[in-house]
Amino acid sequence: MTGSLLQTAWWGELKEEFGWSVTAVSGGERVFCRSLGPFRLGYIPFGFSRPGGDLPGPEATDGVVRSMRAAARELPGRLDLLRWDVPWGVDHFDREAALAAGLRPAPVRVQPPDTVVVSLGGDEETLLSRMKSKTRYNIRLARRRGVTIEAFPADDPRADRELALWYRLYQDTARRDRITIHPLRYYQRVLELSRREDAPLLTLYQARHEEDLLGGIVVVSWEGTSTYLYGAGADIKRNLMASYLLQWEALRGARARGDGAYDLFGIPPSDDPAHPMHGLYRFKTGFGGEILHRPGCWDLPLRRGRAWCYRGAEGVRGWYYQSLRKSLAGSLGRIGTALGRGSA
Repeated sequence: MTGSLLQTAWWGELKEEFGWSVTAVSGGERVFCRSLGPFRLGYIPFGFSRPGGDLPGPEATDGVVRSMRAAARELPGRLDLLRWDVPWGVDHFDREAALAAGLRPAPVRVQPPDTVVVSLGGDEETLLSRMKSKTRYNIRLARRRGVTIEAFPADDPRADRELALWYRLYQDTARRDRITIHPLRYYQRVLELSRREDAPLLTLYQARHEEDLLGGIVVVSWEGTSTYLYGAGADIKRNLMASYLLQWEALRGARARGDGAYDLFGIPPSDDPAHPMHGLYRFKTGFGGEILHRPGCWDLPLRRGRAWCYRGAEGVRGWYYQSLRKSLAGSLGRIGTALGRGSA
């Protein structure tokens, strides 16, 4: 099995409960399959990473494609296409070799291709010194203003109640940022499955000020890396900078566990002020990590006609949800604000 959190039995069991079938093939990867209308899709999230963190050379792409074809033959049912989320940085991926081998860029993203990974080497003062000055300032500001952080491991008897409180904030965050989230039961199963001995270590961090819950993040530790999976923030008291202190305490917790890295799991591709998630880029890069750019998702069409039909339909759907719907929602929101001002 490869080292990615999304290739663990824990993640596979979670996804099986929510519509996927999961098969561990002979090469070690877990392949996630599901039928979408008349089409059948296979997906390998961050598969074919190297044991021990060794990075492959560009020539590895041909070998991956051979492994993908072999995996498809082992799976029950006949796939139309097999999708691979590349775990390597772009410098270790040969795009021309991928195209020559039959891979094609996927029309949508599944996992974020760009992220920030913070090295946890050194003491806490060293970690702070690598951060941007504004990030350090906001961490200390949150402390001075009385924000407190409490960690709830999966086996804490209070974790279920705290997760339910966190989910209410998560719903507010999803409405505010116009993102899609799972129902509460999904996150409850994430927590429940994390209580098994062989599962990754999950911790829910909650930020409070007086009686108010200001935010919470879910962090999962696996094979020396802690990953920030989910986060929620309240609309109130945002000037207290609770989100900065939340991440700092999660970094401290990861270092105390002996992890060597903390993955902030997803940023926009560049420091572009015009990007709608530019604030997220500035926030996450402020913690002093290394920016990792991955090549994203690539498809191996197995039944070419059907695969291209599916990819075309998926591209239209992705454009609607990622571009048109968000644009319309933003425009309607601005119109509503203007009308509200006019009637005041």
